[in-house]
Amino acid sequence: MMRVLIGVDQLEGAKEVSGWVHSLSFGSLVEEWVHIVPQQSGVVWALDPFLAADQTERLQEKTARQMERDLKQRSGSASVRVKIGTPTTELLNRADETNTDLLVVRGSNKNTLSAFFLGSIARALVEGASQSVLLTRGSAPQGPLRVVVAMDHSEYVEKALEKLVSWAPQGIGHLTVLYVLPAPYKADMDQLAQEIAHEAYGRPVRTPEEVTEAAAKALGVKLGLPMEAIHSVVAHGSVSQAIETTLDASDADLLILGAKGHSFLERLTLGSVSFRSVTTCPKSVLVLRA
Repeated sequence: MMRVLIGVDQLEGAKEVSGWVHSLSFGSLVEEWVHIVPQQSGVVWALDPFLAADQTERLQEKTARQMERDLKQRSGSASVRVKIGTPTTELLNRADETNTDLLVVRGSNKNTLSAFFLGSIARALVEGASQSVLLTRGSAPQGPLRVVVAMDHSEYVEKALEKLVSWAPQGIGHLTVLYVLPAPYKADMDQLAQEIAHEAYGRPVRTPEEVTEAAAKALGVKLGLPMEAIHSVVAHGSVSQAIETTLDASDADLLILGAKGHSFLERLTLGSVSFRSVTTCPKSVLVLRA
């Protein structure tokens, strides 16, 4: 049974994040909605600091109980949990307590201040969670999802994708697998590799294009997709640019990538320009952990 924890920042955001979970249509899941009322001091001003602190606590508790009632009216069969505290810490703790498989939060908001706040939380969750994290950006589209998977052919990413397959998502209708070669990669390196392979093994080695195409077909079949809905792309140079170009070209709704890797995703490390471009891209992003 897959466990999904949905972090709800605002009441109107609940529909967005839960909509993505339902669009992915996982095989069997237990869903919990969690809202954290930020713990603050000085919300209520009074001459007596103890009185101010008490009134602030009462106000936060009232806000929490109202949000809990509102969420329960919208959550359907999902359980609801509302707490007062630090959003990132409470969400990470709850995910660990419940052995959550997937943590889902909104990754953006039209309001500038809210967007900065949500972006900070989303980044902290991606960095700190031991679970896979789905960052939603906008409402889930109607119909099957178009997905781009960024792959480096590492063992870690392959295991992460096996976990995705085990969740049995039925909502994916189109798959593009992307592999990015470093900028210095030259065609003559292919020729050299072929010559060495012939000498050592008596047979040619597969090209990056062949390896990526085979990986795309294998993943697509496991996801239950027809061959015409499975595609592969090999790009050169900038990872972030390749991702952006492929997302646009395939009209993708969702980007999927592994949390770490040995070659391609090593250049997509936390704090790098590439990683920032992914976490702020207009598409929803699923970061898989093996």
